[in-house]
Amino acid sequence: MRVVIYIRVSTDEQAIDGYSIRGQKTQLIEYCRLHGYEIVYIYIDDGYSAKNTKRPQLQQLLEDAKAGKFDAILVYKLDRFSRSVRDLYELLEQLKIYSVGFMSKQEKFDTTTAIGKLFFGFLAILAEFERDLISERVRMGQEQKVREGKRPGAKHPLGYDKNGVQIPEEVEDLRLVRDLYMNGLSYQAVAVQMQGKLRRGYEWTATNVALTLENPFYAGIIRYGSKLANGKYAYRKREEKVKVLDVIGTHEPIWTVEEYESHLARMRRRSTGGYSHTLTYAFNGLLKCGRCGAAMYGRLTTARSRKNNEIVRTAYYWCARRKANKGCDMPMFRQSHVEHLVMGHIEQIRMDQGNVKQLQESIDRKVNDQGKDIAKLKRDLDKIKARVKKWQYAFAEDLISADDLRMRMSEEALAEEAIMMKLDQYTGIDKQVDSDSLFDLVELWPSLNDIDKQDVLGTVFEQIKLMTDETNVKGVKNAFFPATIEVRMK
Repeated sequence: MRVVIYIRVSTDEQAIDGYSIRGQKTQLIEYCRLHGYEIVYIYIDDGYSAKNTKRPQLQQLLEDAKAGKFDAILVYKLDRFSRSVRDLYELLEQLKIYSVGFMSKQEKFDTTTAIGKLFFGFLAILAEFERDLISERVRMGQEQKVREGKRPGAKHPLGYDKNGVQIPEEVEDLRLVRDLYMNGLSYQAVAVQMQGKLRRGYEWTATNVALTLENPFYAGIIRYGSKLANGKYAYRKREEKVKVLDVIGTHEPIWTVEEYESHLARMRRRSTGGYSHTLTYAFNGLLKCGRCGAAMYGRLTTARSRKNNEIVRTAYYWCARRKANKGCDMPMFRQSHVEHLVMGHIEQIRMDQGNVKQLQESIDRKVNDQGKDIAKLKRDLDKIKARVKKWQYAFAEDLISADDLRMRMSEEALAEEAIMMKLDQYTGIDKQVDSDSLFDLVELWPSLNDIDKQDVLGTVFEQIKLMTDETNVKGVKNAFFPATIEVRMK
């Protein structure tokens, strides 16, 4: 039978007789010799705790088991493989799928025998008991923390440091997010407006804008558990009811409970289609003044029709600096004028498919170069794995000492970490220019409502800059005055 040996030693156990790498290795090799087992490989996790399965050599062992490189695993004691009954059961269950046996020298445990299979059944019951016991203890501890007004685990959200003290710069960003949303912007438009203001190292997205606004922690409320939208309790997998516990926290809130309930009500209205505002400005969050660079916001003008004396309300966009009387003389643009300019720009792109082809070729080149770099880094990772196996083989054959092995493994771990950091720098490049969604916008536009228009624009455009030489366009009623746009696509 083809057998691999797994050895684990945590830092605290290295000096204990019988638990050292050398001690386990000697006894397990002798065990295999007595039983006539063929030793295929020796896996060694040096300085790793068995509190979880995040151990490099254990993960490599599981990969090799899946590939069918051996028939069984031999360990010195069960706690060398895992100290958690739940983890041990899940690992053995995984090995069972791969048709790989498991043996422990000290406990005389062997899943390839009938008694071992019986013990495996008892292990499943114990694993479930441990899972339930841990879950119950964690839940009780979290509930008690909430009752004391403390956050039940996890790090504090944006706006607070690890001690729950407010970070002024982040608080300012959170207030801005709420203000932008309450001024009529969609989640996507708010995220666009927040570009350049990182959220703990990452860009704002529509999703985390929504999650930020609905987080009760910012209103001074500690919440444990959750309810569904219809008011019913959420349930766990085993039909266990989750209690919802809301307590006033000991931390300083960023907005008041009244403010929280106000923007939460607006979120509910929009999600259920009961949005009550007169108009959602489709281009809010996207438009920039081509004269001063400030954002352009929507407003409504009111006039009476000469034909029937009815009140007519028209959507316009004007420069924020002009609105604040800060010297910009950019004229106001009707929303219909902006729509005309954007649709004309899209039509121009449609007629000039050469631009799309050129962009596609540029992206293809970037993808190709990136692929070469990633392939080289992956080859370097394979070389490191090969060297790790070489050092472990050398140790198994007594060609190097345990100290030499430890030093070599540390060097290889540092080299692997450096390569992984380089791989993480590649965020990926789109392999295809999605012009279809851009062109479909022209056909879909007349059938979209204001909210849909805003959301669709936010997925296609990153910025639209309005430009004109005009300053005073009074008296121009139906005709569009001379203007152009510059757009930045997503």
